[in-house]
Amino acid sequence: MKKITFLLLMILPFIGIGQTFDFTNTDDGWTVLGGVTATNEATSIKLTTKDNTTDGSLKNPTFATLTAGVDTSVNTIVGVTLKNISATGPDFLRVSFLKPSGGRVYKNLDITTGDADFVTYWFDMSNANWTGTMDDIKLHFRAAGNTDYVLPDPQVTIDIDKIQIVATIPTTLQEIFSFATNNDTEGFIATNGAISGPTAGTLTFTPEALKFAKLVQNLRHVNATTNKTVTIVLKNNSSTNDQLRFVANGSTVTKVISTNDTEAKTYVFDLKDIAEWTGDVSFSVGVGISTGDNAGKAADAGTMEFSSIVIDNTEVLSTKDNVFNNLSIYPNPANSTIKINTTNTISKILVFDIAGKKVLERASNITNTLNVSKLNSGIYFVKVIDTKNNLSTQKLIIN
Repeated sequence: MKKITFLLLMILPFIGIGQTFDFTNTDDGWTVLGGVTATNEATSIKLTTKDNTTDGSLKNPTFATLTAGVDTSVNTIVGVTLKNISATGPDFLRVSFLKPSGGRVYKNLDITTGDADFVTYWFDMSNANWTGTMDDIKLHFRAAGNTDYVLPDPQVTIDIDKIQIVATIPTTLQEIFSFATNNDTEGFIATNGAISGPTAGTLTFTPEALKFAKLVQNLRHVNATTNKTVTIVLKNNSSTNDQLRFVANGSTVTKVISTNDTEAKTYVFDLKDIAEWTGDVSFSVGVGISTGDNAGKAADAGTMEFSSIVIDNTEVLSTKDNVFNNLSIYPNPANSTIKINTTNTISKILVFDIAGKKVLERASNITNTLNVSKLNSGIYFVKVIDTKNNLSTQKLIIN
């Protein structure tokens, strides 16, 4: 059933009307176009591809409505919540709308396959042609790179839980991204690049050469008023991409990073003097080259392996970064004692839990061994500072 929801001023910075097609035992005025059938279920609508074993001519299923009734002056975001159940399902989704003069405008996103749960994808429909009352909206299921998705044998199904048309993307607070759950990107999507994993605590980003490649976080926000420091731990496998960008609220902070890394390194962004870094904000992390005519763009497709992105305001994060090139922690996972292996002279060790709370600190009688037996099972971040005020951050798993 299509629902009209009034968004109160206390929730959004304006009053608007959002629309939700929740497909509760109804198609809500949506229909399938070619290559797929639709079945109304209790809380969703199931799309099932048709048998395509004869000549392979069936491709690119489309789900559409001619009666959306969207007030485009208020609502510019389309959210599609779906479960792409099969590993051979389509991995590219386009949302299109009709231009007043004819033709269509398309907005594109990569989507996951083999989903165990529903995933929501948000499309920004802002465009000069997104005007008046918009009735004609279509979902086009295609293959990666916006290529033809030839319907597979056997058939696949896609469950659509709801389609939301709203003024802004709803976000939830999250300030530590640890990539601890396999295949959970924690809200990150790729622009001009591709994400794989996460696996084993690492999210891998492959940038597209000669493009402004970035990881975009639209589903979570951070409290920028309280937390003024960003710590990113990554391993850069590129031989040329030497720039890391943190972008939020129209402001960009850059760092030159090492290339051809043999291990993960730590980069710290101090944002306390950035006027735009305030309130609840989402952000993106870009990679590229730091100089030349294509500065900011990726020069090659060398992968970036992200171990963690932490936004907090601890005093340790004001120190210099990216100097511990030889630090390791073992065993990891651990349950009693860890050994910190480094040739640097350690002056302080701090351990933070997944919520950013400091749970251990050693600032005197420092040795390279730390007792962690009193920590509960879970994920922690160990921050090590040497006598020259250099910092390294390592992820630690306690069994």
